Amino acid sequence: MITLWQPSEKSFSSDERGSVALMFGLMTFVLFFMGAVAIDYTRAIDMRSRVISAVDAASLAAGRALLDGQLSDTEIADLAKSFFDENVKPAKAMGTVGLPIVKLDRTNGTVDIDVQSSVNMTLARVGGFETLDIPVSSAATYQQKDIEVGMALDITGSMNETVDGKRKIDALKSAFEQFANRLIPEQKTGTNRVRIGLAPYSSGINLGSYAANASANRSLDGCVTERTDAAIIDAPASSVPFLVKADGDDDIDNSDAYTPKNAYTCPSATLVPLSDDRASLIQAVNGFSAEGWTAGHLGVQWGWNLISEQWSTTFGGDSAPDTYSRVGQGKLIKAVVLMTDGSFNTAYHGTKTNNGNWSKTQAIAMCNAMKAAGKDVVVFSVAFDAPVDAQQTLKACATSGDGYYANAANAEELERAFNNFAVKLTALRISK
Repeated sequence: MITLWQPSEKSFSSDERGSVALMFGLMTFVLFFMGAVAIDYTRAIDMRSRVISAVDAASLAAGRALLDGQLSDTEIADLAKSFFDENVKPAKAMGTVGLPIVKLDRTNGTVDIDVQSSVNMTLARVGGFETLDIPVSSAATYQQKDIEVGMALDITGSMNETVDGKRKIDALKSAFEQFANRLIPEQKTGTNRVRIGLAPYSSGINLGSYAANASANRSLDGCVTERTDAAIIDAPASSVPFLVKADGDDDIDNSDAYTPKNAYTCPSATLVPLSDDRASLIQAVNGFSAEGWTAGHLGVQWGWNLISEQWSTTFGGDSAPDTYSRVGQGKLIKAVVLMTDGSFNTAYHGTKTNNGNWSKTQAIAMCNAMKAAGKDVVVFSVAFDAPVDAQQTLKACATSGDGYYANAANAEELERAFNNFAVKLTALRISK
């Protein structure tokens, strides 16, 4: 007789082979699922990173346009979306990318961008997860610095010459118009200012209504020359008045081995203090006429004075330059733009053997003084169809680094230089 085995309760409870197999199967599934989730989560992080990069690019473009002030809100939003679409392309292959919602606040300089996206799951679909939502929000405030620019513009007789069929003085007028249009916002916020002042110079500089103050009431024609002993300062005229034609030799500067006779001329174009009225600034420059020799140091001096806090009382009101301390606080940019087509070769006070009184020597010394710590003026310069020594002078004056000095051979290159200066200033004034 065959006796069938009857499992006892004890033996059944001690046999774990089936439960181990079951647990192993469950753990294998869990581990597989966790690995699948990890892989898909990594993909989600990668996609989110790409979307964030695209949002950052869009936000920066919108922030610059917002502070630039040339575009409407709708145009800025469209610009931001264009930047986003261009930069988000790699992420679109990984899932669904929503349209960015762009909100602007001109008063506070803020750009908010929201994007709803999702990544397609792969292995995690085993657990019923088809997609993973990826919301991205960006709220950026772009701090806008004020800008003050003093422009020392050459209106000497050689600016009547033509280059490639265009008079140099006309090329200057066109270049300045583009500079002003590019730099001064069309839509002003009311909280930040971009102002430009004009210091047209030749062998003298015409201060117009400011001549009496600058010369202790001694200027008879509206013009002044340099200070005594080549004083390299931006002090107000109340402490160190400027001299006039009657005070010095006709020309003591023989830096180019030539001393012209009857060098002094008082140009008709007058100094224009800081203003944000670009139409009136353009009109003033369009009225320039070219005459006289090149006392470039006078242009440098008054380009500097236009933005110096020392002259805030003299110019006053909306034309009063702000303090140097705001530059150090990162709230203001003070800049001088120098332009010439000739050698700085005309000065009036000193001796012919003292090259410290030469026009170019004084100009470089003043550039160094205004760039020094505590004043921190940014100096741009462009030599326009100018001889080598003029190029050397302006290069020495310019702030070191790319984008501060240009050598323009014709009208097109002069316009490009002025435009690049405006772009550089715009970039310098924006921080996120």
